[in-house]
Amino acid sequence: MSHIQHVCVKYRLSRHRCKEKLDQRGLDSLYHRAMEMKLWIRLARKKAGLTQEQLGERLGVTKANVSAWENGRHEASFAQLTAISELAGLPLSGGEAQVADAPASIEKWQQEDASRLKALFDARNGSFSQEEFGTRFEIGSQGMVWQYLNGRRPLNIKAAANFARGLGVEVDQFSPRLADEIRRAASSVLDTIPSAPAAATQDTLGLRLTRVMAEERLDIPSLAHFLGVETAVVRAWIDLPESRLGLHHAVRLQEAYGYSPIWLVSGKGEPKLSSHEEAELDEPSIPLDLVEIPPGSFRRIPVVGMAQLGDNGHFCDIEYPVGHGDGYISFPTSDPDAYALRCNGDSMRPRIKHGEFVVIEPNRSITNGDEVLVKSQDGRVMVKELAYVRDSIVHLSSVNERHGMLRIPQDQIERMHFVGGIVKPAVWRPD
Repeated sequence: MSHIQHVCVKYRLSRHRCKEKLDQRGLDSLYHRAMEMKLWIRLARKKAGLTQEQLGERLGVTKANVSAWENGRHEASFAQLTAISELAGLPLSGGEAQVADAPASIEKWQQEDASRLKALFDARNGSFSQEEFGTRFEIGSQGMVWQYLNGRRPLNIKAAANFARGLGVEVDQFSPRLADEIRRAASSVLDTIPSAPAAATQDTLGLRLTRVMAEERLDIPSLAHFLGVETAVVRAWIDLPESRLGLHHAVRLQEAYGYSPIWLVSGKGEPKLSSHEEAELDEPSIPLDLVEIPPGSFRRIPVVGMAQLGDNGHFCDIEYPVGHGDGYISFPTSDPDAYALRCNGDSMRPRIKHGEFVVIEPNRSITNGDEVLVKSQDGRVMVKELAYVRDSIVHLSSVNERHGMLRIPQDQIERMHFVGGIVKPAVWRPD
């Protein structure tokens, strides 16, 4: 039987029926023989005393993911099953063998590195899930991040540098040995200012950065310092063909030296922008259309409260007693129940600035991508962008890019109103 037929036959059968015949590597031993995987996950969760939502938070996934595992719609990864086993203290192989503390290939110093990294990750990660962190900082999938943090996969220089960049720390703080390797690698390479390559050969990121360094008299350490990354990251950009330059780094080089972000990222267009040319980045030009707003569409919108912006992207609305509002603003709206909130603080910049007003239209229908004012039952009030609603979970992306995706069960939302506009303080009028 061919390998392809072998795999097809295996997955037409249950794991338990085909194990002895087709699983020579013993991978299926991680599933409990006495019951299906979905029942084992439910048993382990209940043994740990966790709800589906709580287990999802521990693993960096949603409640819907856990529900899908327990209903057999999806299968958990090896890393996720191992984490569940450790949380519940329940062996994966039906009591015949406990999960190993770590693979045999992991040395003691690597396990110690993983412990230090996990402590830093728990302390400094903020609102990112493991999946979001792995994607944003180019580490890999949620399972890959989990394996690095729990000593199931040894750290390499690239992963260590990306973790350090994401957590805002030095590699020395969790892996002195890898930090020494990075320094030795740096000392073995002449970090001198390179010569500019021929124009015809500048078809890779490394060659384009080499040209920038030659023309601006930058060596690798100075470029790394300017962009706020480690020298190992710059060296990877130059040496590894699959490396990619982040758009925010390209924009910083454009602002400082005039290089086109499009050319830096993709090699297209001219290397430098002319003095009167603006960077287009990845957005098309939009024609200027003037639309006249009928005078009758403007209404007096009462300012009914103050939004005190917090340092976590949330705010509390301080409502005034009936008949004691704080003036009004003139705004075009057809919603008779529209109201406005005055915003104090800068935590939601650049979208909402201190002293500006948000106009709320409670009767407008809401679709994905709309900005909304959300008030949850625990008292949090926030302006977010509605990403999507799935499995009774509302997914909200942040107005401020420093904050990640927020997920709130639909039954815990007290109100969610459409944000009709953000208005400058100059249009405010007293009663």
